Amino acid sequence: MRMIVEERQAGNYMKKNTSKTIGLCLVVIIITALSGCGYQLIGGKGIYGGEISSIYVSIFNNSTFESSIAQPVTDSFAKELLMTGLFTLNRDAADAYLKGDIKNVITTPNTLGTDGAVIEKVVTVELLISLYQKNGKLVKQFGLSDYEYYSIYSGAEEYARREAIRRMSARMARRFSAQLLLEY
Repeated sequence: MRMIVEERQAGNYMKKNTSKTIGLCLVVIIITALSGCGYQLIGGKGIYGGEISSIYVSIFNNSTFESSIAQPVTDSFAKELLMTGLFTLNRDAADAYLKGDIKNVITTPNTLGTDGAVIEKVVTVELLISLYQKNGKLVKQFGLSDYEYYSIYSGAEEYARREAIRRMSARMARRFSAQLLLEY
């Protein structure tokens, strides 16, 4: 009887010892994998080594003859930067500032109806975005361009065009944000 009890106790000891060994091995494997894959924990908000955590976004300069395009484009970029959660915007003592220049806006016919009238147009916008540190040093410049199709409805062409510019601006802002986060 004593032999059976000792065997059971030895078996339980082996099970406990084996599970501890497996647990320890898993911890070592996880730590090794995390340290070797190039990822690191982010200590806080921001980019550029945590140096830039607040950005001032001024209204974009409009180098075109298109009126009322600067505000929706600027709003798209400010909204996207805020949505990343890495930055505070338009603080008094911002770590960096973002300048945008709307270089070109082109609207061209795209599709003709059976009667020869234009029923769809495409609008293209080209931007130059510059990120500066608070001391005025250029961090990076980004050239962005995109296009959006819109249908022409009687009496609603200008509304459709504004909505196309808004959608396109949001897309460019997402690409800018992704490029910014990939590099830093």
